[in-house]
Amino acid sequence: MNFLTDALTRHVGCETASFHTPGHKGQAPVGAFEVLAEYPWQMDLTELPGLDDLSSPTGVLADLESRAAGIWGAAESIISVNGASAGMVAAMLALASRGSSTVLVPRNAHRSIVSGLVISGLFPIWYDPVWDDDWGIWGSLPAKSVERLLERCGGEPAGLVITSPTYAGAISDIERIAGLCHSAGIPLVVDEAHGAHLLGGGGMPPGAVTLGADVVVHSLHKTLPALTQTGLVHVGRQSLIAASGLRSALQLVQTSSPSYLLMASIEQALAAIEAENGGPALSRLQELSVRLVEELAAHPELEVYKPLAATDPAHVLVAARGRQPQELFNFLCERGVFPETTLGRGVLLMLGLGSTAADVGRIVSLLPQLAELQAGEAADSAFARGARKSWRQPDPVQVISPRQAFFMPSEVVPAGDAVGRLSAVTIAPCPPGTPLIVAGQRVPPEILEYASLQSLKVVLE
Repeated sequence: MNFLTDALTRHVGCETASFHTPGHKGQAPVGAFEVLAEYPWQMDLTELPGLDDLSSPTGVLADLESRAAGIWGAAESIISVNGASAGMVAAMLALASRGSSTVLVPRNAHRSIVSGLVISGLFPIWYDPVWDDDWGIWGSLPAKSVERLLERCGGEPAGLVITSPTYAGAISDIERIAGLCHSAGIPLVVDEAHGAHLLGGGGMPPGAVTLGADVVVHSLHKTLPALTQTGLVHVGRQSLIAASGLRSALQLVQTSSPSYLLMASIEQALAAIEAENGGPALSRLQELSVRLVEELAAHPELEVYKPLAATDPAHVLVAARGRQPQELFNFLCERGVFPETTLGRGVLLMLGLGSTAADVGRIVSLLPQLAELQAGEAADSAFARGARKSWRQPDPVQVISPRQAFFMPSEVVPAGDAVGRLSAVTIAPCPPGTPLIVAGQRVPPEILEYASLQSLKVVLE
C-alpha cells in the first residue's frame, strides 16, 4: 500500500528549490506565530466563544477581513477557505442575480468559472484574449478588444469576466477595461488568483481592486505565504455587485466548518505584507524575478516569454530552444528543482514571498549542465507533452448552457463516437485548469486528438 505521508516526505527530501505553488515555499513567513507550528492540532478548532463565525463574522474574523480590505483597497473583503475556486463560483452566482442570462467569459477561464456557469445557469459568450502563436498560450485582453466585444455582444450581459494575470504572467489594462464596462453598465469580475501580490509597492504593478474592478478574487497561497486553499473575494469601492450578495453566494459553495488553521495562516500572510506596506517583501520578490529572468535570457539555449502588455514578476515562462517543454521540466526535477508545470512550449517557474536568492542560485548553477539535457519519459497526451507549441483549439460551439448539459441524460461513449455530439462534461486538465471542452459544446475531433481521450460523456439528444 502507498501512503500519502510517505510520498510527501520523499518529495520534501529530494526538493532543493521550489518554483511552484504554494508561495511560502515550505517556509513559515517572517514573523509567523510560533504557536501555530508548535501546537497545530490544538489550534484546529471550531466556532467557539471568542473565535467568531465565518458565516456572519462580527469579531476576530471580521477584523481580519477588514485588514484585508485595507491592504487591497477594497470596500469589503470576504474570506474563502475553499480557495479562489469557491470565490469565482460565488462571483458567477452574484452576476446571475442581475437578471441577465449571459456572461462574457474568456477562452482562458479557469475551470472554477465553468463550475460557476453550471451552478448559476448563465450562458457563456466566449471571447478571445490575445493568442500567442509562438508560445501556444493565451495572453492579455486589450481594451480595444473589449470595446468591440461590448458593441457586438447584443443585449446587456450580466458582466465581463477576465483572467489577469494569466497563468503565464500577462497582465491586462484593468483600469481601461473597467471604465469601458462601467460605461456599458455592466460589472467587471477579475480572476486575479495569481496576482494577490500585485499591490503597487516594491516595484509591483497595482492590483485590479484599486484599478476599478467590481469583484476581484485572490488565491492567497499561489504567491503569498498562506496555506493552500485560502483565498479572498474583494468588492470594489464603486462596485455594481453588493457585498452581501457575494457573501451569501460564497456560503452556498464553501464548507460550513472553516479551518481555523487556514484562517490563521491568512492572518500570517497579511502580517507579512503589512510590514512597511509590503515594500521590502515585494521588493525582494521583484529583485529575485529580475535576476532569474536575466540569467535565463542570457543563456543561448533558453528563451523567456515576454507578454505584449505588462508582466507579472512572479511568473517566469522559459523554453529550451529545439526541445520539448517536458524535457526541460524533467531535467530540472531530476536535479531537485521543481517547476510549476509545462505550459505551451515553455516551463513555468513561479516565485513567491517565500522564494530566496538560494532558490534562484540553484537554477543558475544548473545552466551549464543544459547541454546534457536529454528527452525524459513522455506523458501520454500531446497536451501534457506540449508537443504542439502553436496549436490552438477550435472556436467553441456552445449549443446549450453548461448547466443544461450537466443535468441532461447522458452516456459515456468511445472518443471517436463523441465527435459532433454535445459534451456532458468539462475537460480542463489542471494545471492550468483551462478548458479544452466545456459541457454543452459540440465535440470537435481536434480536442480528442490533443487530449488523447479514450471515452467521453455526452448528452443524449
